[in-house]
Amino acid sequence: MKPDKSNGPGESLAERSESIVQINPLELDRECVRLPSDYVEVALEAADLRKRLDELKAEQEVLEADLAKDIRSNPGSYGLEKVTEAAVSACITANSKVQTLAEKTARAKHRLDIAQAVISALEAKKRSLTLLVELHGMSYFAGPNLSDKGRQVVERMTKENVRPRRRAMEQD
Repeated sequence: MKPDKSNGPGESLAERSESIVQINPLELDRECVRLPSDYVEVALEAADLRKRLDELKAEQEVLEADLAKDIRSNPGSYGLEKVTEAAVSACITANSKVQTLAEKTARAKHRLDIAQAVISALEAKKRSLTLLVELHGMSYFAGPNLSDKGRQVVERMTKENVRPRRRAMEQD
């Protein structure tokens, strides 16, 4: 079962994005296994957001077309004496329903942009994971190797410093 990355109900992708793209260098195996499911989750969310954006745009186009038709049919009810394209366009833009839909469309586009940014960040995470795994394969993060002489020095220092202290503690 996939762990829930959200910190609460209704947490947005923007709020989850930082935890989704972070890499724990001590758990590269888990990060590599989790990446595809994170990617699919965000890609599906982006697809849903794109669908919603397209629906809002279509709804706005229909509303604007209906308004334009009504304005041309009844210019007096919109305070127009002469019907021009500029006047019709101004009436459509000033309409509260059109403004509300435009705001919804802008918010939907912003959420889609965030999803696309997270997808890009996940692609960068994939590249980073690949590089980190390669570095581990080359023992980049390995500790220093002691020469025989170095090992003897460490052993001598341990005998001289650590063991006498341990004996003193045991005697107390």
